[in-house]
Amino acid sequence: MTDLLQIVNLFPHGKIAVIGDLMLDKYIIGQVERISPEAPIPIVSVRQELWALGGAANVAANISTLDGDAYLLGVLGDDASGETFFSLARQKGIDTEGIHVDAQKTTIQKIRVIGQNQQLLRIDYENTDYIEENISEMFLSQLSKNSKLAAIIVSDYAKGTISGKLMHELKLFSKAYNIKLIIDPKPGHKDFYKDIDLVTPNLKEAQLMSGIVVSSRESLEKCGTKIMEELSCSVVITTGDKGMSVFQMNKKPVHISTKATEVFDVSGAGDTVVATISMALISGATLTQAAEIANFAAGLKVRKVGTAPVYLDELKQAISS
Repeated sequence: MTDLLQIVNLFPHGKIAVIGDLMLDKYIIGQVERISPEAPIPIVSVRQELWALGGAANVAANISTLDGDAYLLGVLGDDASGETFFSLARQKGIDTEGIHVDAQKTTIQKIRVIGQNQQLLRIDYENTDYIEENISEMFLSQLSKNSKLAAIIVSDYAKGTISGKLMHELKLFSKAYNIKLIIDPKPGHKDFYKDIDLVTPNLKEAQLMSGIVVSSRESLEKCGTKIMEELSCSVVITTGDKGMSVFQMNKKPVHISTKATEVFDVSGAGDTVVATISMALISGATLTQAAEIANFAAGLKVRKVGTAPVYLDELKQAISS
């Protein structure tokens, strides 16, 4: 634990670029006291409305609250939701210079209606067409101007930002500048990810990427090993209430038990994990140490409602205690 704390104490020195699908999360929170006479649905009496950064922006928010320097790249629509997004990002201290505003796009927004602490409904606004090639080229140009980058995280939600061509260019860029390239993946884009440094699927994504149904530790190890070998990269699989598993070439798999004592909301937990692992790796951690630190962060995240990030002080406290 002393070693882990020493690594976490180096977090403020890391600069990480996050590129991917940007989202705005809205929470409509209220009480349910009766059923509608118009249809068999609950009536939510609204008490509060909250907005939060989602998708790739939640990864950047976690980097920022862990005292890292987050540089965010992606696309927003020229609309009110986009303006709200910029306001939230600036409040978190995220560098938004890499965000492109496109009048032809709609800012991706996910609206969750919550009553009695239960999610009752989700409404999505999104345009999942792939972005124009010139925008991808602009992202690469902006990355090349950041001489102190230690890592690039690709947060892929398959909403149109991450294409095969962009991933190819990011791989060339990261190798040329000796920058770690870490992917929070979507299974449908599996072929994009070969020869990167690390991929961090959850259990469902890992099963889809490998074609292996996980029902035991043995099948989990086959699943992780197959992804590792096919993509020629390290793999960390998050396995919900069982923790996470680490797969590296020429090493035995490492299984880390969960640190979560209570689970209120798992949304955004993957964002917290990939942000924390990345911060740990650029601070000198081994991949297993980075996963152990991220496991503490995930345990903190799932105790929070919504895509709430984890803060450096509470991560230190969790490891210490």
